[in-house]
Amino acid sequence: MTVAFTSFPGLPASVAAARRFVAGAIRLYPQSSAPDDVVDRAALLTSELATNAIRHTRSGDPGETFTVRVSVDSSGAWTEVRTRAPRLRQALPHVAAPEDPFAEHGRGLFLVDQLATKWGSLAPWQHGVYFLLTWDTGQPPDPLTA
Repeated sequence: MTVAFTSFPGLPASVAAARRFVAGAIRLYPQSSAPDDVVDRAALLTSELATNAIRHTRSGDPGETFTVRVSVDSSGAWTEVRTRAPRLRQALPHVAAPEDPFAEHGRGLFLVDQLATKWGSLAPWQHGVYFLLTWDTGQPPDPLTA
């Protein structure tokens, strides 16, 4: 398993940098056989979570940051976007069905919910969201780890 992490300034330009960071971490893992569509999904989901970090948490305040952590093995990638506290007290990440199908905003966690193998909020003492993407390696599962 390989773990990569870094922090980004809470600026809109950081969304693209976070997306590239996650895609690179998955592609560079030596035993990764992640299909291109999985890497693309990871980049999209990271983009959505990084955007949410900037818009809905103190990570988007002047001088603040968010952190992206990726753990990759031969069959999956676990990605976390760790943020500062939410701007609204007691606000937890939740899926909201988009009311207007043509709206520019409001689909982030809906996409994460639809495209991730698994996702959720980090532990109560940490702010942020994680997602897991897995892929078929073509190998039988290891009975010691299954």
